[in-house]
Amino acid sequence: MKHLEHLKNNKTFLEMRFELLKLTRQFFWSENFVEVETPTLLSTPGQEPYLSPMEVTMHDDNGKPFQAFLHTSPEYTLKKLLASDICEDNKKPNDYFFLGKCFRDYESFGGTHNPEFTMIEWYRCGVEDVMALAEDIRRLLLYVEKGLEKKFQREIPKLSEAMIMCSMKELWMKIIGVNLDDYLDVTSLSLLCKERGYKVGEDESYEDLFYRIFLSEIENTFLEDQVLFLHTYPAEMAALSQLCENNPGYAQRAEVYIGPLELANGFFELTDPQEQTSRFEQEQKQRKKLNKPVYPIDRDFISALGEIPSKEESKWGGIAGIALGFDRLTLALLSCKNIDNVLTLPASVLFDTDISEEEL
Repeated sequence: MKHLEHLKNNKTFLEMRFELLKLTRQFFWSENFVEVETPTLLSTPGQEPYLSPMEVTMHDDNGKPFQAFLHTSPEYTLKKLLASDICEDNKKPNDYFFLGKCFRDYESFGGTHNPEFTMIEWYRCGVEDVMALAEDIRRLLLYVEKGLEKKFQREIPKLSEAMIMCSMKELWMKIIGVNLDDYLDVTSLSLLCKERGYKVGEDESYEDLFYRIFLSEIENTFLEDQVLFLHTYPAEMAALSQLCENNPGYAQRAEVYIGPLELANGFFELTDPQEQTSRFEQEQKQRKKLNKPVYPIDRDFISALGEIPSKEESKWGGIAGIALGFDRLTLALLSCKNIDNVLTLPASVLFDTDISEEEL
């Protein structure tokens, strides 16, 4: 009965979630994006050091086993689609969006996480930098806010009106009085952490040290009703983004927060296959250091990047892309405190650890 109890208790939230799914699709269709599907099962997962893909063993009709992975995001496949869309005449590719399920292992059951979650990921082509995504976010929020209010005749938080743009450097200076320009490498940032009273290990990465300060001293100062488009990250945290042309030491990466809740992560996309291979190799080393499985690099993805011209080489500009957590967006728009309230059957309900053996 626990499944039915959860569905009945959260019926109103779920009805609003399903309407939000419809509104989100309508927004991207109205913006002339092409909605695409990507495979959920992959032969090669991503290399992100702090993500754990779910492993699956499948078999063909002869019983031969194959190791597969549920995707943690559709990013690699979407970029392969972009590469395939570029013709010999350097035609601007379509703007694509994906709205569907993703999976990550070793996630919390409830709170702000669920191992199975819904993601919106989209790519805007023919833009100059990552800042192009900020207007997409604002307009998406405005569109769904109006739609939910009209459908359910109730007031929805005006997140679109509370959006603030800020660089990471500006944020550190404003909140803790630290000039990030002076701490763009592991050595200097390690010293800063020690000065601020943190215990620092010998082999900690730049990202580990960065978030030691960010999570403890900065993120918890974000106001609950504030939407923050945070951009221009240290180059050490570039991931799949291009470095800034006129701002040495920084990368064109952005994140969106609603209060202290991280909502989205985006890049002005790196299209240099050699540079991306180098970054993947560094992530492989980091995964090994963290005692996590190390996966082969997706060479088809690297080849696809080589087919996408850089902003300077193309006739239409560059590509910016962002992944946004749909469940967390729903959480914020409906003013819920636990992600379980906006999920049909969350992991905490599906995998009830309180069920006795007699009930099985």
